[in-house]
Amino acid sequence: MKNLRLKSRERIKKLTLTAMFTALITVGAFIQIPIMTVPFTMQFLFTNLAGILLGVKYGTLSLLLYLVLGLAGVPLFTKGGGIGYVLQPTFGYLIGFTIGAFVAALICSKGRYSYPRLIVAGIVNLFIVYAMGMIYFSLLMKFYFGKPQDAAYVLVNLCLIFLPMDFIWCVVAAVVAKRILPVLYKNDPAKMLRISDVYGLKCKVLGGGEISEKEARRLRFAPLGALCSAADEIRKRYMGDSFDLCSIVNAKSGGCGEDCKFCGQSARYGCTEKGELISAEDYGKAYAHAHENGLAAISAVTAGKALSDKETEKMADTYAMHKDGKTERCASHGLLTKEQLQKLKDSGVTRIHNNLEACKEYFPKLCTTHTHAQKLETIRAAKELGFKVCSGGIIGTGESMNDRIRLALELRREGVFSVPVNVLMPKAGTPLSKAKPLSYDDIRRTVAIFRFILPDVYIRPAAGRRKLPDNGEKLFKGGANAAITGDYLTTKGVDTDEDIKAVSALGFRRGE
Repeated sequence: MKNLRLKSRERIKKLTLTAMFTALITVGAFIQIPIMTVPFTMQFLFTNLAGILLGVKYGTLSLLLYLVLGLAGVPLFTKGGGIGYVLQPTFGYLIGFTIGAFVAALICSKGRYSYPRLIVAGIVNLFIVYAMGMIYFSLLMKFYFGKPQDAAYVLVNLCLIFLPMDFIWCVVAAVVAKRILPVLYKNDPAKMLRISDVYGLKCKVLGGGEISEKEARRLRFAPLGALCSAADEIRKRYMGDSFDLCSIVNAKSGGCGEDCKFCGQSARYGCTEKGELISAEDYGKAYAHAHENGLAAISAVTAGKALSDKETEKMADTYAMHKDGKTERCASHGLLTKEQLQKLKDSGVTRIHNNLEACKEYFPKLCTTHTHAQKLETIRAAKELGFKVCSGGIIGTGESMNDRIRLALELRREGVFSVPVNVLMPKAGTPLSKAKPLSYDDIRRTVAIFRFILPDVYIRPAAGRRKLPDNGEKLFKGGANAAITGDYLTTKGVDTDEDIKAVSALGFRRGE
């Protein structure tokens, strides 16, 4: 109901503006500026502004309304009104005003409302107006006198008298439009986005700048196609065609005492039974599979808040057996101390994974048994020791896009090298078991905005990718350049062979 009221108010606003511009176009016809012996009016200025400010639909409607009322007998034209006005030579210009406003609106709707685009739209509009005026005038001369007007006469008047002033109107219209648009559409972020943000923010990032939280929020309303295309351009600029494909192995499942509301391994929700720490033999098989497939890394993931010192020692011994392998070893063992991290580093582990899950403000809604600050402490300790840190989050838990943006900004501050983007897969028994699924467009928008904020990291679609109709191919065309392949901890994933083929087909190169 609220959305219907908003749409109704917006429609009333646009119709009011349409009526106002119809009045301005009428008034413009009667405001004459004497130039030599020819009365010059401001009508073109207002018709041009109608197209630019009101858009294709309502800008054209304002001109059509003007024509219909004038032809119906209302004295809106300079020589009165009525259907007989179609036999006046100037009626051709009125037709040109209508077509020109439509085309000007169309040009402006295709990109940002920069001064060059606004001026070009006005000039194109101008030539349409005079082309229609000359054609119509020539037809009438042919009708009345049996021969068209001398073209040289028309061109001399056009070039020496009208065009110079109308070029000035094009510039005036651009300046006025640039000033009015932010006021006119201050409550319409989607409209404002078409003015400059996607292109402007893309250029800022490509130039080495960082976008602010305020700027990132504006991308929530960007046209999705343009946003994803820009994100892909940023990815290519900073990361080339490099693709980081990794896998995970469940090194210890279930029995977790934490209360993460999305997790199927929490003992609080009775979802999975507690398992034992992975054996060196089983880890070796998983590592060999990853290595044979040329994966960049394999991550051993354990459930629970953290490993004990004894468990850390055992995992370190397991990792050390594959210390010289090309595939990197990644450890995901919760809130480890600096001493535990050092043991893992000495065993050959080069990557540490520890998801922040959500921004600082939203995190308490997902978990209360450990804190966001504790996660940051582990991430910073790992960075100090020289690990590559992989940290991301989970979306679809009820958080807003603003919460996701804040998470991306936190990850940027921490200087992580890889950002997994997990999509909630609701688990029976968990508090989020009935959460509403995210649309694919919402996931694509999230990944694209992350790329604007994190231009030089691996953005890694993870859990939930298998549920997408194309296994996430659109994400890889819209900013993402990494993935977790194979099965996850408690859910099925995309087959590794399938992923390898897809990555190659998309033009990415693995291992670079």
